[in-house]
Amino acid sequence: MDKQAHSVLDTLDALAPETTPDADDAAWLAAFRYQTALLRGFGGAPEPMAAITLDTLGGVPVRVFRPGPADGRLLFHIHGGGGIAGSLDGHDPMLRLLAARTGWTVMAPDYRLAPEHRFPAQLDDCHAALLAAQAQVPARRIVVSGDSIGATLATALAMRVRDSGGSMLAGQLLFYPNTDLRRGADYPSRRSEDGRIIARDDLERQIALYVGSPADRDDPAASPLLADRLADLPPTLIATCENDPLRDEGELYARRLREAGVAVEHHRVPGMIHAFLQMAGAIDAAPAFLAVVKRWLDDR
Repeated sequence: MDKQAHSVLDTLDALAPETTPDADDAAWLAAFRYQTALLRGFGGAPEPMAAITLDTLGGVPVRVFRPGPADGRLLFHIHGGGGIAGSLDGHDPMLRLLAARTGWTVMAPDYRLAPEHRFPAQLDDCHAALLAAQAQVPARRIVVSGDSIGATLATALAMRVRDSGGSMLAGQLLFYPNTDLRRGADYPSRRSEDGRIIARDDLERQIALYVGSPADRDDPAASPLLADRLADLPPTLIATCENDPLRDEGELYARRLREAGVAVEHHRVPGMIHAFLQMAGAIDAAPAFLAVVKRWLDDR
């Protein structure tokens, strides 16, 4: 594991509240949301923007980060947090960094969280905001993007756009996606990799709080690996992390997309941990990897 990543995990261990396996859902959720919010402290100094605007699209609040003169390209980014935590404030450093390092305008929807609003409320919100955004920017100039469960929602969103007969999006950018939410889903990386960001038991509880019913776990919109059809999705960049419990399912999804004829570029980032792009102020590999992202986006 990268030394800087290891140091971040040690700091999180010292700051995060302890929970026990028998903690009730309310106590566990409060601790999970607190730990998720801590990640902002590793994001570094905020990148200056030409403009940051707040809007409401399709009834959903959105935040728009414009790094320079508008050029008609839009990165529609969905934040992570397991669908039960995270916020635009918490992701602010990462969203600024994405805009600054790629040159793309970044739009981020402030979607509803579970368990107050169970899946598929999150996907419905993102879809409503994206449809409204397409009234301003043509689909061929929009890349959907997300980190962690946000990446899961981004690829589910690309499937909705395809299935609705809409114009193909320019691409999908998926950072360390959670692609298999089935109970008991078993991958070597879930057993072997450092679980301090995503512990195995915590992942199961997070999914249980996110989905509305056990059957929802098998919905391809929640578990994209289970989709019967992956063809005709837009060009895809998938980033997985060497030391991430979600690594294997993300890489299996990349293979399935390729088998379906989708143009896929996959990078396993060496030494990295889940959510490393939120830690750009503490992990040099985070801003460095955005050079790869910029090159891929420039080809869209």
